[in-house]
Parts: sequence; structure tokens; C-alpha cells
Amino acid sequence: MGWPSLAAAFGLRPPRAPRTARPPGVGTAGHPGAGTAGRRGARAARRGGLAAAAVTALGVLCTGCGGQASAAGGDPYTIGLVTSQTGTASQLGVGELRGARLAVDQINRAGGVNGHRLTLRTADDQSNPAQAVLAARKMLAQVGAIIGPSVAGSCNAVAPLATSGHRIDYCLSPGIRPAPGSTTWSSSADTRALAERLVGYWHRRGITRIGLLTTTDASGIDGARAVHEAVANEPGMRLTGAAGYDPNAISVTPQLQVAGGGHPQALVVWASGAAAGVAFKGLAQSGSTLPVATTDANLTFTFMQRIAEYAPKTLLIPATRDFWADQAGGGDAADLVRSYQTAYRHRFREQPDFGPGVAYDAVHLFAQALHSAKGDPEEAVTELSRTSAYQGVLGTYSFAPSDHRGLGADDVAVVRATAKGFTYAGR
Repeated sequence: MGWPSLAAAFGLRPPRAPRTARPPGVGTAGHPGAGTAGRRGARAARRGGLAAAAVTALGVLCTGCGGQASAAGGDPYTIGLVTSQTGTASQLGVGELRGARLAVDQINRAGGVNGHRLTLRTADDQSNPAQAVLAARKMLAQVGAIIGPSVAGSCNAVAPLATSGHRIDYCLSPGIRPAPGSTTWSSSADTRALAERLVGYWHRRGITRIGLLTTTDASGIDGARAVHEAVANEPGMRLTGAAGYDPNAISVTPQLQVAGGGHPQALVVWASGAAAGVAFKGLAQSGSTLPVATTDANLTFTFMQRIAEYAPKTLLIPATRDFWADQAGGGDAADLVRSYQTAYRHRFREQPDFGPGVAYDAVHLFAQALHSAKGDPEEAVTELSRTSAYQGVLGTYSFAPSDHRGLGADDVAVVRATAKGFTYAGR
């Protein structure tokens, strides 16, 4: 099937009680936190800049640390971290490892958890669910929780192990839906919230006909379902065509023609990494000028630089607050995001993207739960379920036994993605 027919299909030219305060020692210089500590840190940032905020927050959060600037007593608490350092999901895993390390270092400088240092035991799952299971099985009995894996398929494979071992598994992908009663949590906003915000953004701007292209893996299937639901909930919106493709495909010409049936005004490509790149390259070769949206898994500088030569002219991505709060107004959320970004840049000499933020919040949330559980990892499951109104860099978390995600559409906006970075587009 040739490019002329594909171009024609698209109409072309020739994305227990509420806990509101972080306990002593479970906080960061760059993470002012919730409740009183967070408010003081935010006020300090406004009065004297980020450096003053860091000093103020550290002083508040180390109350009860015996005057020590770092954790010193007792055996360390160990967190397992399973991420994709290599393979197709490495664009996420490398940043996740850095975000987790930043959070652990900050918590330890602030006194640790109940006077115990946090340590990380890390593993590379090579972007392979079987390797993720192997890594989780090896470390489960020696860690208080598992943070990761990076992608939905690996998270689904690891979740039963964590539940049977009575350990928190904080999946770093938004593409899973933790079962009630499980010990699994899912990072970022729900795929439904992402799709709801994206479709609503387009609808308010007069775009009512959308094409949909997704991968056939767990993340793509979840995205397809979410986009279908979001379109159905917006009066006047419709899908003009939808198609799926293998994430290992090297060409998606037939699928693009199906997704382009009915002359859409915009296209959703719910695929991540190399698989998304294949679709974008196909669109570029066809001469497409359609606005395109994609999943938040592509909110990485590595990905944007990789596709720079064939990226859609308009590429939109639904994103949590760490990508836009500092651009969309002031307030505590903006101050918190700026503090986190400053700390990350100082440590790693680069701007954080999707991976660091999800891991950073996950470590902080588990540390607070472990503090409340007095170091008992099984009790930490209950404590994390009770956490409410917690100010993280991604948004405001409120969990429940039936909600192991904690974020929603209020924590999401749409950003425009280019090789230079991500800018706030609207809500």
C-alpha cells in the first residue's frame, strides 16, 4: 500500500485518618512536603528563593533527629528498585534510577526513617517482563518494598509476587490498574485521566474527529480503552478510525491508513519509545501535518531528541504537574516542582523528565508509610493506603484501599513537546 493512498486517507497535502504532614526525618531539602512543613517551605521559597526554602525545610523536617544531618542509628531499611536500564524502555529506567537515588539521599540527609538510613538494591530488567520477575523474586525477601518496574507488562508480571510476599510494589507505569486488595500501586495519573484531559483539550478547541493508533501490548491496550471512553464521554466527538500494531513492528503503513479513515482532524498514537517512533516516522514520510498526541511515557528528552528529524509539527502529551506547575501559575505546587527540579539539576546536570518524577514520589511515599508503620513493611501497606492530601511533585495524592493511584485529572494538563523541552499548552 503506497504513501499516496495513505496521505489521501488522512486528507494530507503532496496524547485511619488523612495524613497531611510528613513525619520528622521523612522529607527532603528539595521536597518541602505536605501540611505545616510544606507550607513553611513554600513561604521560604517565596521570601528568599530556593536556597532558603531548602534550609528551612531541612530544619523543620529534622526535628527529633538528635541534631544529626544524616541518619545514623539502626540497620538500614532497604528498598528494591527494578527498572529498565537497558532495552526498549531504558528512556524511562535510567531517569527512574536517578530520581529514586535523589529521593533516598535527601531522606537520609534529613534523618532517614525513624533514624534508619534508606538504601537501594537495584536491578535492570532489560525491558523484559521475565527478567523483571526474576529480579523481584531474588530481592523480595530482603527489601521493604519494590519500586518498579518501568512498564505495564513487567508490572503486571511482578504484582502477584509482591502481593503474595505482603510487600508494596509501586509500579512506575500509569498503564496498570491495581486490583482491590493487592499490594500494588501505580504511578502517575490513570490512563483514563490522561485521555480525559487530552480529549477534552481538543474538544474545547473545536477538534471533534480523532484517529487512534495503539500498540498491542498491555500499555497500548489500556490506552486504546481509555481513549475510546474519553471520546464517548465528549458530546460531538468521534473516532474516525482505530488500529493496533505490534510494538516491534518496523513499519505501520496499513495501520496508519486504517487510523486515518474518515479524515481525522488529529491523531492519537498511544505507543512508547521505539514503537512510537516508527509511527511518527511513517506520518512524516506520508507528509502528514496533523496534530498528534501520545502517551506520557514519551515525556523524556532522550525520546524527543531521538525523533527530532521526524517528530510531528504539533506533538501534545498529557502530563502531571511536574511538567507544568511552574509554568501555569504560582503557589505551593509550583514552588515544590521548582525545588525538585533544582535539586535534580544540581545532582545530575540535566533537567528531569518523566522517569525521575515517578520514582522520586514513589520513594517519598513509601518512606512516609514505613515511618508510620514503625519500620514494618507489611503494616506499611495499610499506612500507604491511608495516606491523603500528600503533596508530591506529580500532584496531590489521596489513596484508599480501593484506590492505589491517588492522582486524577485535576493533576493533569496538556504540554507541547519538542526537542527543546515541554511547555504548558492548556487544560
